[in-house]
Amino acid sequence: MTSFYRLLIVITLLLCFSVTTHTHANEKPSEIYVVNTDLLTIRQSPSSSGTIIGTLTQGEKLTIFQHTSGWAQTYFNGMEGWVAAKYLSPVDETEVFFPNGLLSGYTIVIDPGHGGKDPGAIGHNGVLEKDLILVTAKKIAEKLREAGAKVILTRTDDYFVSLNDRVKISNSHDTDVFISIHFNAFSVGYVGGINTYYYRDGRGLAHKIQATLANELPLKNRGVIQHDYRVLRDNQPPAILIELGFITNTKELSTLQSTNFQDEVARSITIGLIEYFWE
Repeated sequence: MTSFYRLLIVITLLLCFSVTTHTHANEKPSEIYVVNTDLLTIRQSPSSSGTIIGTLTQGEKLTIFQHTSGWAQTYFNGMEGWVAAKYLSPVDETEVFFPNGLLSGYTIVIDPGHGGKDPGAIGHNGVLEKDLILVTAKKIAEKLREAGAKVILTRTDDYFVSLNDRVKISNSHDTDVFISIHFNAFSVGYVGGINTYYYRDGRGLAHKIQATLANELPLKNRGVIQHDYRVLRDNQPPAILIELGFITNTKELSTLQSTNFQDEVARSITIGLIEYFWE
């Protein structure tokens, strides 16, 4: 049996349905929907005059429990909420659970770029790249650990780590892959999307992770690019650098800051690594 088919069997056996919001025992069966408009308000009652209790952005998923007169009922921060049903699209939501063992034996270095005196790019409304990176990187690390991997973060808080030190951290361990996390910026606000860089040995890894991210995330696929960034060039294990969207794109930034997006990034990278190691 080939490794591909072994992987297919494992992933199939681990598939199960997941409800992403709070539920009650006596409620009707829930369904998963995705927001198909830029900004969707959550109201306290099924009416356009109902008090607004929250908002969702395009691509975010939510669980709907009932429909009435063009409105759909969900839960938000523990409260019952209602959204306009015309701005939702149904999806079949499956979640892969990663028990200890699937990535057991692998050491993965996650490199949250920038930090401390180096803020990275400055996005819309003064959002700093270094802050958004750290939040996202910690979620990636958590998901990888759930899958059994040993994860090393090159920084765990807002402090500066030189490029040389980032490489030293990776090369001083028995590292299987190195993944540097970043967000992009551009002078024109409408430019957006995700892309992955590699230098030498990371080509296969870059294509695998980029394909998984592009398949799971609601952002433009900007492809895989070869570049001699120091953290890629001087790394001994396969190394990649991921640009997870543009913080200078107002619409895209709201997505990048959402918990749902960050969770999907973590899930996608974990799936990509499982496929990479098992094939």
